[in-house]
Amino acid sequence: MNQATTSSQTLGADLRALRKARGLTLTDMAETLGRSVGWLSQVERDLSEPSIIDLRHMARTLGVSVSMLFSHAPAPTHEAGYVVRNGARRPIGSGEAGLVE
Repeated sequence: MNQATTSSQTLGADLRALRKARGLTLTDMAETLGRSVGWLSQVERDLSEPSIIDLRHMARTLGVSVSMLFSHAPAPTHEAGYVVRNGARRPIGSGEAGLVE
């Protein structure tokens, strides 16, 4: 098993949770995206990786920002469960690619 499938929080798991929270079936979402149910099922099981365009469409369908779909590093133990004020937030992303939030 690869590391992505052993992680408790994966893109696929997040997508499945968001889809279910919005009351969408695999068929509903696949039709909205113009994709097959099989493809979407594979994405949710982390067997297939969606393109950035697919991620944009999924985010729009689910009513979230694309950045919400990317994994985040866990907070240090001393920060877990605390609100982090805007000025104290750690940046996420890659400065090399120009994608820092």
